[in-house]
Amino acid sequence: MIKGIRTPNKLYILKGGQQQCYLSKNGEKWLWHRRLGHLSFSQIRKSYKYQVVCNLPDIRIPDNTICKSCQFGKQIKTNFLEKEGSASKPLELVHTDVCVPSRKRPPRGEEYFILFIDEFSRMCWIGFLKHKDEAFEKFKAFKALVENESN
Repeated sequence: MIKGIRTPNKLYILKGGQQQCYLSKNGEKWLWHRRLGHLSFSQIRKSYKYQVVCNLPDIRIPDNTICKSCQFGKQIKTNFLEKEGSASKPLELVHTDVCVPSRKRPPRGEEYFILFIDEFSRMCWIGFLKHKDEAFEKFKAFKALVENESN
């Protein structure tokens, strides 16, 4: 039996016996849970059984299997409230942006693309541009297209 005295710093000084290091195996379960990206304990057991992870100890499923980080990860996000001024019919409000695609140049040589997004339907249209100054021409073509389709 080992006896100890608790210090004000909440440390225990052990009295008598040999000098030994005592290790709690209880924290090891949670250490491996965190190391493996908060993998469930049943999956950790399967990893041990099939020796998927090197040096993985035989970890038993703890009684208290609630991980605070895992619980936060399972929370769902609520939708944004509808803001005033949102579109109430198609093509009432259209968002647009001119963007540079990737570093690789497309086969036809377009360096930019213009994106049109309808606020109401979330329908997207995309046009490719060789130069930014072609954006207004693409807008006119887009306007003609949607006016023709929607009367």
